[in-house]
Amino acid sequence: MEKGRGGRGNRYTGRYENSPGRGSRGNRGRGGRGNRYNQNEDDNVSLYLPENEKIVSKYIDTHCHLEYIFEKKRLTGGYTELLQTHQMPHNYEGCIGIFCDPAAFSSFGQWEQLLAMDTVYGAFGCHPHNAKYYNDSLVGKIINCLQHPKAVAWGEIGLDYNKNNSPAEKQREVFMDQILKAVSLNKPIIVHSRDAEKDTYDILKKCLPQDWPVHVHCFTDTRKQAEILLKDFSQLYIGVTGVLTYQTAEELRWTVTNVIPLDRLLLETDAPYMSPKPFKGVCHPGYIPLIAKEISILKNIPLEEVYSTIRLNTTNIYKI
Repeated sequence: MEKGRGGRGNRYTGRYENSPGRGSRGNRGRGGRGNRYNQNEDDNVSLYLPENEKIVSKYIDTHCHLEYIFEKKRLTGGYTELLQTHQMPHNYEGCIGIFCDPAAFSSFGQWEQLLAMDTVYGAFGCHPHNAKYYNDSLVGKIINCLQHPKAVAWGEIGLDYNKNNSPAEKQREVFMDQILKAVSLNKPIIVHSRDAEKDTYDILKKCLPQDWPVHVHCFTDTRKQAEILLKDFSQLYIGVTGVLTYQTAEELRWTVTNVIPLDRLLLETDAPYMSPKPFKGVCHPGYIPLIAKEISILKNIPLEEVYSTIRLNTTNIYKI
């Protein structure tokens, strides 16, 4: 693995190291402007969304990077400190932590301690940024992690041609291999696709049964890509993040409104990235209500219906 900016903290060299807008800006503040919403009094979603207090249905954040949250917020007490210092909405039921950096499987990794928490589940894989580190040893560690009773999926895996931190050919090779191994273990897959629509679709079509459970996470591709994925894969769900709250995300907002049915959506933060408006800086699972509210506005349906339907979607794909 590359030696990186953080010395021992290099255990977090994963997917968005050096990625503008997906970590660098949000982390600029460790005490400065970027930390504006990190304090408890500003962190309560109910201050911005009081109607959430009336909601009955629970939610699970289906995609977050807990170790990265702890690093960016300097939470030495981990998940327990996160819950103590940031007000989670009353309907927060838990989260799926994503472990896709090779360092997560080293002695620095915290996955075992985290999955011991009642409200944390896990997914394990090799992110496309790290495809150059993919080898038999890493595969063995991923498979070992997936034996845990709270391991719900293989991921995140896929293609990222925006950064090309690993060669594109290697990314494709690793993506295909991980899909086949996930199928052999009967595990859903979590897909990352960035600037790689055609190759992502072609590989899924080639390697995956039509009815396999798939979570295409942090969707920002075109409406056409959403249409073809939903049509050709009957158990595929699309995850949306805080990006949906950005008025500039016109294509995504149109796609959620007009293309993706509610019963094929998942709620996720991709924390610590993608904070929904009005928050800035480091995202966390407590921000999901703002994304759910945006879905209810765009689709003109009750907020309770958004939560109840997507909670069922979460059960359908992850069995939790």
